[in-house]
Amino acid sequence: MHFGGYMGKLLFVNLSDKTTREVQPDEQLYRQYIGGYGLGARILYEHLQPGVDPLGPENMIGFVAGTFTGTKAHAAGRFHVVAKSPLTGGWGDSSCGGNFGPKLKSTGYDGVFFSGKAEKPVYIFLDDGRLEFCDAADVWGKDCSDTETWLKEKYTGRNIGVMSIGQAGENQLRIANIMHDYGRAAGRLGLGAVMGAKMLKAFVVCGTHQVPVADPEAFQKQLDYMVHNITQERTPMANRLGTSGTGTVYDKNIAIQDCPVQNWRSLGAGNYSLDQAMKLSGPAYAPYVKRRYACAQCPVACGAIIEFTDSEGRTQESHRPEYETIGAFGSLCLVDDIQTVMEANEACNRYGMDSISTGGTIAFAMECFEKGLIRPEDINGMDLSWGNKDALVPLIRQMAYREGIGAVLADGSRIAAHKLGQGAIAYAMQAGGVELPMHDPRCWPGFGYSYALDPTPGIHCKGPVGFIEHGWTDRQFEEIYNMRHLPDSRYAYENKGEALKLLSHWYHFFNGTGLCILGKYCYYRYPTLELLKAITGWEDFDMEEALACGERVNTLRQQFNVNEGISFEDFKPPGRVLGDPPFLAGPTAGVTVDVETVRRDYYREMDWDYPSGRPSRVAIERLGLTQLIP
Repeated sequence: MHFGGYMGKLLFVNLSDKTTREVQPDEQLYRQYIGGYGLGARILYEHLQPGVDPLGPENMIGFVAGTFTGTKAHAAGRFHVVAKSPLTGGWGDSSCGGNFGPKLKSTGYDGVFFSGKAEKPVYIFLDDGRLEFCDAADVWGKDCSDTETWLKEKYTGRNIGVMSIGQAGENQLRIANIMHDYGRAAGRLGLGAVMGAKMLKAFVVCGTHQVPVADPEAFQKQLDYMVHNITQERTPMANRLGTSGTGTVYDKNIAIQDCPVQNWRSLGAGNYSLDQAMKLSGPAYAPYVKRRYACAQCPVACGAIIEFTDSEGRTQESHRPEYETIGAFGSLCLVDDIQTVMEANEACNRYGMDSISTGGTIAFAMECFEKGLIRPEDINGMDLSWGNKDALVPLIRQMAYREGIGAVLADGSRIAAHKLGQGAIAYAMQAGGVELPMHDPRCWPGFGYSYALDPTPGIHCKGPVGFIEHGWTDRQFEEIYNMRHLPDSRYAYENKGEALKLLSHWYHFFNGTGLCILGKYCYYRYPTLELLKAITGWEDFDMEEALACGERVNTLRQQFNVNEGISFEDFKPPGRVLGDPPFLAGPTAGVTVDVETVRRDYYREMDWDYPSGRPSRVAIERLGLTQLIP
């Protein structure tokens, strides 16, 4: 290749007949879709016919690294998993950190895509470009952590990376994750169930290939800048994350009504006090921390390994819970016991379950129990009263194995609500079947736009307007597009379409590079475009081309959902989440989020039909998508 950042090859694996096919994309394909889920969207759109069963052999699941992944670029070790989602029935992509992404590229491939279904449980070992189909009988039935340990012991001395599923993926829970590094998750959207349906227990990689850099001198200049920036001009965010992790904001977010309480229906000051929140906030985990850790190429090190004693008296080593997990098992269920939250987090990591969806579904079950829709005889004496910490871990296990009431709850709150009937859907706080993250649109409306309007609903990391409303600043973007009015205008819904469009396109672009959104915002000015030019050699690549790339990726994901018959109504969050009716007290009193006005303006800016959301022929032709979308 005459350009850098890529290995220049993709691998396609058919699990049914054990065949493989190698493809070498041309430079233009990489340049138009960058990497990660952008490149994944291009591949899956071409290969998947509308209407395929997400849990059938025709579905395809891909592991795709970012452009910067595998280089020394700071905070850029991420990769994406892509597939048709068994939870939403539409487009699915999930971002993951840890150390797997660079190891994937070290095999000589930018992405690997699996189709078909194995006759019996297998794991795939991709060793420096050589692929093996391996018997997974000895680990089928094991959790993710035990599976990873078994594989690392088998390949002792090899620097392998492991992505695996636990019992949740094997049992095809539509909220199942794919796990790595004992606690890093490709979460949301149920992609672990796709692996389980294919009888693919794990994907193991190992290699020695180096990612090429087109202009090493220019690249080193940017590395020097980033080192200076993160050490000499370290931002407050970098300090907070490095000290206490993402959970450091938990108590603050309870106070400002950002973190939802009691299945999104209550105020923190009423049913869940600030004193309770402090018991679970970031600093509370300090006595349990054994060591800090960082994902690949990240100087922030927001992760930590903790040690605690579980409810059965066993010493457990685990990852410190992230903010979303703390909220899902804490305030959402009115629990304030740190031991329970740590144990619930570890249970999800081991079973391979999405902690946001699991906590959100348990909160749904607690409200259904309160309303009499789940009866004591349905749960064999278990107490699902609000705040009962002792119910969480047993219920997680029942869900993972589809036992008892867990069989009803295993696929998330929307499917559970349809099983229960009797109006239970009113208590399912989800969008498109995806339980909502711990950021309340009544506090930050921008997150509500993303929950409802992105092709992957209910995802907070694709909520650019919400982040800017927080006051986060992307200086490289704002050198051209000034968005500093957004914090002051967060409750003004007219003319938000352009900001949402531009910011979304920028996010889709830089996500494709392999950047971590939190890591990126730990710098006063992260040099995204300068790095891309130095790594790839595309000297004429500018902000306009970056935004066109993001628009192309977003439009293709949207068209994927249109082809599946999915509309805005399928993804619209419940009225309770949007402030219908509004709170009567607290910082967000009287707020009702007007997503509909924003949607109309956003579709107009995107050149998508209203109300269907179908991209126009003009947009398709402008983005060069006519061969894919005739």
